[in-house]
Amino acid sequence: MLATKTSLTIAAAKAIAEACEKQAKSRGLRVVIAIVDDGGHLLLLHRDDGSQVGSVEIATLKARTAVLFRRNTKAFQDVVEGEGRYALLCIPNGIPLDGGVLLKAGEEIIGAIGVSGASDEDDGDIGRVGAAILASAK
Repeated sequence: MLATKTSLTIAAAKAIAEACEKQAKSRGLRVVIAIVDDGGHLLLLHRDDGSQVGSVEIATLKARTAVLFRRNTKAFQDVVEGEGRYALLCIPNGIPLDGGVLLKAGEEIIGAIGVSGASDEDDGDIGRVGAAILASAK
């Protein structure tokens, strides 16, 4: 009757954020990293010194969009840019910009990461580096 689910821990969130921070620094970028649990609630927020303040909200929104809609935000961006489906710009509590990446344990979604402060492509690449930490975890 009851399901067992894997939960994202603060230790895992810190390791993910650390990997993202390292990747951003290697590119000379200052970003904001937001990690949310599977309900879209903020678990960890990291803001590099000198990063733009507006990226706090954008990173958090990217993470929430990914987890609430169960897909990476790049999927939304690709549809808007590729198919011209501008109606997606109006999704409630959503943002169709790369940088929101699901965090999974196997196939189970356990949260998401949002990165903001650089180009959408860089934000997404940095987020994917962080998400890859879970793929190597046991």
